[in-house]
Amino acid sequence: MKNLNQKSLEFIDKILGVICLEKGLSKNTKTAYKKDISLAVEWFENKNINFLLTNEKNFRELFSFLQRKNYKPSSLSRKLSSLKQFYDVLKSEGFIKINPLNNLESFKKIKDLPKAISEEHLILLLTKAKNNLKNFERDNSTKKLKFLRILTILEILYSTGMRVSELISLPLSDFIKINDLLQIKGKGGVYRHVAFNKESKKMIEMWLLYRSSIEKFINNKYIFPSINGIGHITRQSVYKELSELSQSINMNSENVTPHKIRHTFATHMLNRGADLRSLQKFLGHADISTTEIYTKVQSKRLSGLLNDIHPLNRINLK
Repeated sequence: MKNLNQKSLEFIDKILGVICLEKGLSKNTKTAYKKDISLAVEWFENKNINFLLTNEKNFRELFSFLQRKNYKPSSLSRKLSSLKQFYDVLKSEGFIKINPLNNLESFKKIKDLPKAISEEHLILLLTKAKNNLKNFERDNSTKKLKFLRILTILEILYSTGMRVSELISLPLSDFIKINDLLQIKGKGGVYRHVAFNKESKKMIEMWLLYRSSIEKFINNKYIFPSINGIGHITRQSVYKELSELSQSINMNSENVTPHKIRHTFATHMLNRGADLRSLQKFLGHADISTTEIYTKVQSKRLSGLLNDIHPLNRINLK
């Protein structure tokens, strides 16, 4: 690209002066704005486009060009913000009638697809937890408490997809008459229902029975008390015990966290046919766009799904 002509540079500085007065920009911010605006004006000049006569299409072409140059979403968003303010001042000063960037939206960072634990590995994890418990079935030691508790927690997390912060704060009173559904208080104080499968209900009942036999837990109001009987178990304790469990079967402990189990619940449910709206309710997402991240599935699964359900696959054409 050729350098901007002096007249354009002086004009940019003039408009930036107005922005600085209105917004109180720091020296560094002003420098960044000037760099962003100069880049756009220079690009237009190379296309023989007067930057005072640009339209929405011109800017979409500019940002497509910048995306091809591998600018990060955060950088693109900043450039868009700089240019919007620049053209807002141009409009208020009477140089243009409409800001051509009004309909352009910020460039959000693309979220990574959550890494789920495979069904096979999840079963291995549950099997190991159950075997640990069997070894101390007739014991009343601290180890039995620990193994029974982490197995119950694992079953609940995988059965419901609830957050670990929601789980550890569950009151014992909610489980006096355990049903298939439980109303819990999630993020933002919003209530939702979570569902238990048969295995998790069985484990909860077993835990409640054992819990009632421990004297220091009798007056504790949480379903999962801390080891000293005061307050509830901490998130750190759950992380630590899940890590120990995964390491005992040579699984990477970084892949087995309460958050990963929540992702695993969602992924496995979707893979087995759950609809997005139901999944949104189970996970407690306020916005379905958050749930939609789980729709980024492998091409192999998409291909298999198409072969299974497309109506043309049931028609024999001759």
